[in-house]
Amino acid sequence: MTEVIELRRLDSFEGTAFAALSESTFGDGPRQQHLDALMGAEVAARHEQLRTSLQKADRIRIGAFHGEELAGYASGWFEVGGRFYVGSSAVHAAYRGRGIYTRLMREVEAIVRERGGIAISSQHVATNNAVLIAKLKLGYVVAGTEYVEQMGLLVRLVLHLAPARLALYAERTAMLVPPASG
Repeated sequence: MTEVIELRRLDSFEGTAFAALSESTFGDGPRQQHLDALMGAEVAARHEQLRTSLQKADRIRIGAFHGEELAGYASGWFEVGGRFYVGSSAVHAAYRGRGIYTRLMREVEAIVRERGGIAISSQHVATNNAVLIAKLKLGYVVAGTEYVEQMGLLVRLVLHLAPARLALYAERTAMLVPPASG
């Protein structure tokens, strides 16, 4: 019998299952406590203020469920100019390797396309090879790196939703080649 994983669009992440999956995947609690000790709680307060200031209509939340058990999720928001940022996504360790992450990202892509988005971006710890490889297989391209105190070195990935934008990206990031002389 094949297990059924259902994707559901959600208005909010309610209950403890989402917090528990996020904590088990990212270890945010201890990391945030350590960061607070190093930099002060005002940094965390500013981050939380920014996070909660985003309007609900601009957010997308998708849960992957095995029955009523949370198997994974993806969440993000639209930014100025029609870009969508995937702020957090995770798949429970017991459900990894079953294509759930790919399904979540394809669902995000479908919703962003429905709403007229032009690109999807995300940032990942540079050593998170599983996610980096998964996103590259889905057509994301490396758009840069950034050092962020809370996370360390991050790789920024972008999925261009229009072929013309991807062609422009390729042209601007490739080695400069002079035009052929005639």
